[in-house]
Amino acid sequence: MKSSNEAESGRAAGPSNHQGGRVLGRHVVEAHATVKGEHQLPEYVSRLGLDECVEILAASPMGLPALASRHGECRVEAGEERGFEDVIRTWTVYVLSGVEAG
Repeated sequence: MKSSNEAESGRAAGPSNHQGGRVLGRHVVEAHATVKGEHQLPEYVSRLGLDECVEILAASPMGLPALASRHGECRVEAGEERGFEDVIRTWTVYVLSGVEAG
């Protein structure tokens, strides 16, 4: 039986989520070490390659459908024009912000 957290995220608990936590934590630590200031995470994410953003999103306990549907800044509305890269980077900042907040 899935826990309520697993059902909401669309992900199952297990060893891969433990490793995912390490990936996310490593990126938050690296952001703090390499970028200073108010817009630390967005600036850090802007320096990452898309492959690194994908690694972060894959490690997130929140599935992409839940991320896109629940958070306004992550949603692309009808008629809105945003590129794929911009959407991926916005999602990545949101995921890392959640890790940073605890």
